[in-house]
Amino acid sequence: MSISIILVRPLFSGNLGSVARAMKNMGLKDLRLVEPVADLEDLEARKMAANAKDVLGRAKTFRDLKSALKGFDLVAGTSRRKGKERANWMGPRDFAEWSRSLPKRHKTAILFGSEDSGLLNDDIALCQKKIMIPSHPAQPSLNLAQAVMVVAYELFVAHSRPEHLSEGTPEKKSAKIEHLEAMYTDLHDLLWEVGFLNKSNPKHLMRLLRNLFSRAHTTEKEVRIFRGICRQVRWWKGQDS
Repeated sequence: MSISIILVRPLFSGNLGSVARAMKNMGLKDLRLVEPVADLEDLEARKMAANAKDVLGRAKTFRDLKSALKGFDLVAGTSRRKGKERANWMGPRDFAEWSRSLPKRHKTAILFGSEDSGLLNDDIALCQKKIMIPSHPAQPSLNLAQAVMVVAYELFVAHSRPEHLSEGTPEKKSAKIEHLEAMYTDLHDLLWEVGFLNKSNPKHLMRLLRNLFSRAHTTEKEVRIFRGICRQVRWWKGQDS
């Protein structure tokens, strides 16, 4: 499994270096930054990276999260906050064990939010899996680099063990993130047109639908089917009007 670490709106340059070092400790190479305030070229970033300056040097910067996620098969978000829009959490160890069943060429992105506010609800909405690191209630929030290390360590341990899949086990290829987002746009537009969405809070139902499709690990073929259904219903609605 190919794993990328994505830092969303990171604030402090020192944390960039510390994250790069944690990644290299655990064999990860692809670091991506979304709307960073922190500076990759800052002396503090390079100092904290130590022997992982190569990871820091390869890091890519993106103007928004959807651009950073293009081409991925799975997105997992990390947070310590719970709520009705943030259900179905896994611990990092459970996530790592579950991820062993994914195809070897599966591209997975793991998101970490900014140091002051974490991932926003709109960020979490793009995630098929959600990871919460257990911590003491007196101090539940982890430093950004510490959080990356915990998750990366569990993934390293889980994927260092021999494969347990049998040779005949079929690999289910999940839909690319950008194709899922296109499907969600089609669903939103259709449900809006037929008056099914609550106009005062349309995002609520869409987040429930996202959770449903995430649990199903929707494939490219299934995405094409649902988008085809949306197109056919909208065509029929146009014919009927």
